[in-house]
Amino acid sequence: MRRTRLALLVGLALAPWGDFSVARAAPPAPPAKPSPGGKPVAPAPVNAAAAAAEALQQRLTILRRKVLRDEDFNETDDANRDPFRSFTGIFTDRGPRVNVQQVVPAIFGKFSLEELTLIAVVTGDANPRAMFRDPSGLGQVIRRGDYVSKSAARVTKILSDRVVLELAEVTSGGETRALEKAILVNPEGAEK
Repeated sequence: MRRTRLALLVGLALAPWGDFSVARAAPPAPPAKPSPGGKPVAPAPVNAAAAAAEALQQRLTILRRKVLRDEDFNETDDANRDPFRSFTGIFTDRGPRVNVQQVVPAIFGKFSLEELTLIAVVTGDANPRAMFRDPSGLGQVIRRGDYVSKSAARVTKILSDRVVLELAEVTSGGETRALEKAILVNPEGAEK
């Protein structure tokens, strides 16, 4: 009696960790019998589970024989999509697109290029500098790569007698093209 109680307690204690149900495989299909014509006929599946298992086996054998090509890895909308691609952009409303020009912090950003005067150039160094003066008389030192005036003209070259600026011009087609403009140190003295 003690042994049966002990066996019952051990069985109940181990029940949550084990599955004592017996999984039974489908019975093996009987060998194919030859038909009256001499060709063997495959037996009909006994139940739906056996039919599903057989279909799975056929699919696996087909997939094992398949030779993969580069075209199999190209992304298409219907068959082969990228699992890491985010599709959240499709569902968000972005509204009308407005072209916003990037604002560049320019020296003398309140004045146009025609209002500025080039008064000095310092060369003979790896970093040449130039000095521009605004209409109020304030002078400021400019280096290569700085942006000058409202038009945000970029200083590309500083030579001994001039400064070459690059302006961005918008064409009638809406495209932007670069224009170069040279400003002389003493334009009044050059005319004399």
